[in-house]
Amino acid sequence: MRRSFLVLVVLAGLGGSTAGCGDDKTETYDVTLQPTSVPASAVAPLTIEQSAAGSTVEATVGQRVLVRLSQDPASTDQWAMVNDDEGILIADGGPTSEGNATVWPFRATERGTTSLEFVYGPSSEPAVGPEPTFLVNVRVN
Repeated sequence: MRRSFLVLVVLAGLGGSTAGCGDDKTETYDVTLQPTSVPASAVAPLTIEQSAAGSTVEATVGQRVLVRLSQDPASTDQWAMVNDDEGILIADGGPTSEGNATVWPFRATERGTTSLEFVYGPSSEPAVGPEPTFLVNVRVN
């Protein structure tokens, strides 16, 4: 009985060590990664500065667009948006103050071209007359 137990133990040990020994080929798989479009969340925001006045800038659908206009923090004058044309760009929160600038966040939601126009003047009065303006066209692809 002792002998049969020893044979059983030896066979069990050999069985575990010989599993998979016959053909030692390593299987390989050909994997080719195909490029995909970048998710909107991975696209860096487009910041539009005052130097872009009068030009056309390009954004992609889903991209965040930040309009950053400088102003004197000590002044009561401020930038105000003239056109509020929703569709191609939608407001992505309200304007925020960043030191000597105000930033308006938008999100590009569909393809097309739109204009963003702002006027600078007293905050207590409606915009009339020759106050400085900022106008930029945004083309969304």
